[in-house]
Amino acid sequence: MNLLELQDVSYVYSEGTPFEMVALHHVSVGFEKGSITGLIGHTGSGKSTLVQLLNGLLRPKQGKILLDGEDIWAKPKEIRKIRYRVGLVMQYPEYQLFDETVRLDIGYALRNMSLPAEEIAERVEEAAAFVHLDSHLLDQSPFALSGGQKRRAALAGVIAMRPQVLVLDEPAAGLDPIGRSEILGGLRKYQESFGGTVILVSHSMEDMAQYCDRIVAMNHSEVFMTGTVEEVFSHAQELSDIGLDIPSIARIALRLQAAGIPLQGSLYTVSGVREAYLRAIAEARQMKAPSEGGDRRV
Repeated sequence: MNLLELQDVSYVYSEGTPFEMVALHHVSVGFEKGSITGLIGHTGSGKSTLVQLLNGLLRPKQGKILLDGEDIWAKPKEIRKIRYRVGLVMQYPEYQLFDETVRLDIGYALRNMSLPAEEIAERVEEAAAFVHLDSHLLDQSPFALSGGQKRRAALAGVIAMRPQVLVLDEPAAGLDPIGRSEILGGLRKYQESFGGTVILVSHSMEDMAQYCDRIVAMNHSEVFMTGTVEEVFSHAQELSDIGLDIPSIARIALRLQAAGIPLQGSLYTVSGVREAYLRAIAEARQMKAPSEGGDRRV
């Protein structure tokens, strides 16, 4: 069941001018409730425009955006309420920090939601833990944090709202491997804890394979392909033709298969390929063992 859905949505920048540019062209796509969906596409494919449409930062020129089956623009004066239900973390969100302390910054939207002080305090602590932001940093100025810590604080500010849909545009860009793992792993924890629907934009196919349930591939302002991670990444040549790639470990798996090793299973993560390889080796040994032992009957 789709929680959030675009129906025949188009968006044009600078329409009617010499600088007119079509960002989305008759896009129809749904995001399943409780899933983590990866959004991929080359630069200029329409990804960033699409995510800004999801919570009403942009209004479509044509078509509808449905949340729980209702058009989010049915009541334009109440679009602010949609932004509490569809939380958007833009690329490099650390530049959006502004309050006196990290604690106040994370709780900013919660105060606007008129939540009780006790609940705000609880949600701030909870959101900080989700993104692995040490509690002793909460009473410091956000401008005293490192770049990675600022990223976590900004992400926590959106998670604290507990939105039905959490949309993230390159949330781990520029972070070291440990930081990427902690932040993206936190998204899975959030999804499991609250049943939230997560939409993740990333250029890292490894992140897509490891953390996502489904993939939406964009190309030239249109949806090129959708499906499970396995279904989409099985179309390696088609993805390559539009300037995308598959995870590095998946390319290794393809080479092993070409060399005659019968790998089966999920071949898009390191753990999946490792299990498939060990299973193939074990099966080969079982098939070889009887012939090596010979016929011992008298």
